[in-house]
Amino acid sequence: MLALDGGEDGLDFYRKIIEQAPTYLKKKGIVALEIGHDQAEAIGKLAEENGIYERMEIIRDLAGLDRIAVLYTE
Repeated sequence: MLALDGGEDGLDFYRKIIEQAPTYLKKKGIVALEIGHDQAEAIGKLAEENGIYERMEIIRDLAGLDRIAVLYTE
């Protein structure tokens, strides 16, 4: 159940990963997250608020839905 429960807005684990990932990355590292088709905007806001990421790229699946968010650290 823990793996399926992302909190009230579904973003709890994304918050933790976005916040803690730079601790484990080298300079100019990346974080790739599988996301729900409607979560790209929220993930982008979390990354922007964090201040460590310089940009985000969204990769779409074969159906054309947002599926991967790639965050690039400074």
